[in-house]
Amino acid sequence: MEKNKKIAEVAVLKDAFSSATTAVVVEFKGLTVVKDTAFRKTIRESQSQYRVSKNTLLRLAVKGTAFESFSDLFQGASAVATTQKDGIALAKAVQGFLKDNPAVNFKAAIMDGKALSATELQALAELPSREVLIAKLLYLMQYPISGLAIVLDGIRKQKEGAA
Repeated sequence: MEKNKKIAEVAVLKDAFSSATTAVVVEFKGLTVVKDTAFRKTIRESQSQYRVSKNTLLRLAVKGTAFESFSDLFQGASAVATTQKDGIALAKAVQGFLKDNPAVNFKAAIMDGKALSATELQALAELPSREVLIAKLLYLMQYPISGLAIVLDGIRKQKEGAA
């Protein structure tokens, strides 16, 4: 790889790490092209980015970012998925792919400055979506009021029937 291309690649990676809130490092040794393409599509659908690059360039790119602790992990066949938006969507995409493809191994993840283990990433991936959580919250907020309305309506009907 030419020096100019390496410099450009480091700049792209540095920008991705600098603006990201969540990053996941995986080892993809033995992954077929078809499965890698499917993984990339899943990552894009979660509004995230997926990069495979040389370990040396990845080490240079994480310097001075919240993901600097990844430096030691960039050995072997490493790939990085980053997102600026929804870290949970990225966790779901990565975890779903890890479950279906034993050739891909989880190395590390950082979300909002906190390192995540494989079990923590799995727990995040199993969370319901934001919309489902909001719907549940609204139901729980509405339930006491609707219960009161039902009781009051029952009292009204009872009074009307007695009169």
